[in-house]
Amino acid sequence: MIRRWLAIGIILLFAGVTIATTINFNTVKASQQNEINERINQIDLLFQTIVDIANNKEIQRIILKSQMSRGIFPTSELPVITKNQIRQIYFIGLILSKLISKSKMQSIMVKYQFDNHKIQMEISAVIEMNPTLKGEISQLQQFNCDCDNENLLRWNFPLICGILLYVGGIGIVLQFFQVLNIIGMIIISIILPLIKIFNCI
Repeated sequence: MIRRWLAIGIILLFAGVTIATTINFNTVKASQQNEINERINQIDLLFQTIVDIANNKEIQRIILKSQMSRGIFPTSELPVITKNQIRQIYFIGLILSKLISKSKMQSIMVKYQFDNHKIQMEISAVIEMNPTLKGEISQLQQFNCDCDNENLLRWNFPLICGILLYVGGIGIVLQFFQVLNIIGMIIISIILPLIKIFNCI
């Protein structure tokens, strides 16, 4: 009888060890999937925030006023920026980042930051007064920053800052093309206040 209980106990122990490994694997897998979903949500919210800022009428008025004060008069209305366009610009920025180092892109953004300080302050004020935009920024600031990853630059929000630099870099490049100049100006005008809000530079 004791042997029988001992055999049953050993079988249950082996079954428990086997099941525990499976449960642990599924827990780790679910945790990794949650992290991937959070990153996707963070990127999607960031792109939506950029679109909302770019298409805000008050901010567009600030950008137009800035352009006109420089003697640049757009031939048409400011275009509506879509999330798909921001995604495409981001991927072009990723490709560009293979040619230009992140530190070089950062230094270019710093140069533009000083050139556009007044417009940044005006746009930041509009963001602060707009409940939707302010709410989106607050949500982005709530995300896990991934600060414990030592392979990333020392930013408070590495994922957000990386995306902002890529998109901003393309905005700078677009300013050199006559037809795309206004889109480049919109992107730079939108990205710089966000870079400041998230302490990317």
